[in-house]
Amino acid sequence: MPKTGSKKVVKFLIALLASLVLFGVVMEIVGWENIQASFSLLFSLNGFVVFFLAVVIVIVSVLRWRSVVKAQGYNIPFRDLLKFDLVGYAISYLTPVALFGGEVFRIYFLKKKYQFLSWQKTVASVVIDKIIDSTVFLVFLVAGLSSFVFYGNFPSRTIGLFVFLAVAGLSGLLLFFYFKSSRRESVLEWFLKILGINKEKIKGTANGKIVFDTEREILSFFSEKKLAVLETMLISFVKYFLFLIRCAFLIFLLESKLGILKSLAIYGFSLLPALLPLPASIGGLEASEVFAFGALGFRSSSGAVFSMVWRGVDLLICLLGIYFFIKFGVKIAEIKILNFLDKLNNHNISKSDSAS
Repeated sequence: MPKTGSKKVVKFLIALLASLVLFGVVMEIVGWENIQASFSLLFSLNGFVVFFLAVVIVIVSVLRWRSVVKAQGYNIPFRDLLKFDLVGYAISYLTPVALFGGEVFRIYFLKKKYQFLSWQKTVASVVIDKIIDSTVFLVFLVAGLSSFVFYGNFPSRTIGLFVFLAVAGLSGLLLFFYFKSSRRESVLEWFLKILGINKEKIKGTANGKIVFDTEREILSFFSEKKLAVLETMLISFVKYFLFLIRCAFLIFLLESKLGILKSLAIYGFSLLPALLPLPASIGGLEASEVFAFGALGFRSSSGAVFSMVWRGVDLLICLLGIYFFIKFGVKIAEIKILNFLDKLNNHNISKSDSAS
């Protein structure tokens, strides 16, 4: 195994161990019996409603990506984008230590399926989709944390400072990107200049040209296709609003109470673990929601059940992604094996012809 691959495995195992330890600590505090309560809720009629909302959210997410691809001038069938999106979601959710891991597979499988797409267009479509998603994600995260401020405080200044720095960092990056794209200025060139790297050397290579051409596609989308940007933003808003509805429904099931600001606050806390490299947010989601539920006047144990049901539904979606990942992987392996056999056969034929 290459060194980079082994390092990623080690990072994943460390993150998984940390997640399990954190999960164990939280469950010791609130009680292990909450696991059974979460399973009872997950595999009930109400659990089906939560799962149905998750499926609708996936559909909306794919519609946003399709809108980006359409704005690029291509009409890719929804069902194919759905499969690729599910694969990307599963990889990103289960292995967050691999930065943009899921996006890489979305790009790879889309390009393999539709070879008429250039690498620049393919990569740009996924990056644009990720930027739009991150923008609205940040809006709901800030709104949720702002709602929480009305009801409680973070358990310590250190955690509060970490949350502030993480949100401020993500906000700064997105604002910087939008500022640069509005002026059609290259972000890559700015970073290379800061690092003291000659941009012409990078542009002179084949991969460097693809990278800069891809950035040009992204900047063109945000600066020239205003209607497409607005459409994808609205679709993304619908996606996260559905997440909020799912959150409010779960809170109502657990506490028989419904409040917009409190639901928004709890949803904001459900987004926080996404900023940490924890596989499937194990432990992190429980810790954040147990604290949030308690701080907002709910039972802390309900926070644990909420987290496990929330994750259980997401893992069911991940299973679909893993299925398509294996299916695509087998297809690609078959193609490579057949190509290898054809080359081997042609080589043997040429050898026999030369011998005769």
